[in-house]
Amino acid sequence: MNPPHLKLAVDNARQETARPIPEDYGLTAEDLRIWYAPGRVGVALALLVAAGTIVMQGIEGARHAEPWVLGALSGGIYGAFIGSFAGLGAMVTVIWADPLVARAWPTYGRLRRYRDALATATATGGGSAD
Repeated sequence: MNPPHLKLAVDNARQETARPIPEDYGLTAEDLRIWYAPGRVGVALALLVAAGTIVMQGIEGARHAEPWVLGALSGGIYGAFIGSFAGLGAMVTVIWADPLVARAWPTYGRLRRYRDALATATATGGGSAD
């Protein structure tokens, strides 16, 4: 071990980036299990919007067709087409609004910053997965 005054000006040793610790972000064990995730909520909302549109258009098609089954089928197909676009828009809106959720819900904001730091440390090779 070299004394500090003999240390070289340029240290070529590999600097390990430290893996972030949840406590540094003010998180507890319960905070790490928050149910909200923008991708998960966005997909659930997209499926809900698409299913609702399929049912709504299927019922509307069945009301106006003589054999109600064919009207429900054509209305359901039309509802699937329109509902897929509406669901995609709902999912994009949820993902776009994620920073706003992080500002309104401080615990989620800290969890989001912790996950970003953990992803960065893992990508640079500093966080070793045990």
